[in-house]
Amino acid sequence: MRKVQMVTDRELEILKVLWTRGKASVREVQDDLNSLSATPVAYSTVQTLLNIMEDKKGLVRHIVEGRTFIYTPKKSSDRTIRELTKRFVDRVFDGALDRVMVALLDSKPPTADEFDRLRAMIDQAQKQSSLQPVALDE
Repeated sequence: MRKVQMVTDRELEILKVLWTRGKASVREVQDDLNSLSATPVAYSTVQTLLNIMEDKKGLVRHIVEGRTFIYTPKKSSDRTIRELTKRFVDRVFDGALDRVMVALLDSKPPTADEFDRLRAMIDQAQKQSSLQPVALDE
């Protein structure tokens, strides 16, 4: 199984198009990117990025319909984001969740409602982890 690769900003934009559409041709991806971006993206650039994303990074796959390559994401957005986040946390913060949280809170102070939701999520995660069976050394 291939290790998840970090993605560039443009590759993430392409993945978001594919996650939204489900599947798309190079032209459809280009059209969607150009509708969202102030700077136009060339067809050949999108085609090259999709090739890299398929051949080198394993993020997308394609089928051929007529003479058109139709691309689909290999993994769901949730799974990809979870894998990218884990890789980022491991590489940048040496896996230290407390350091991640401090950096996030420093970068954008949460509102009172966001703090409440974060506390609820942490409480839920703590309950779920306490329900997990603990492996005993034999």
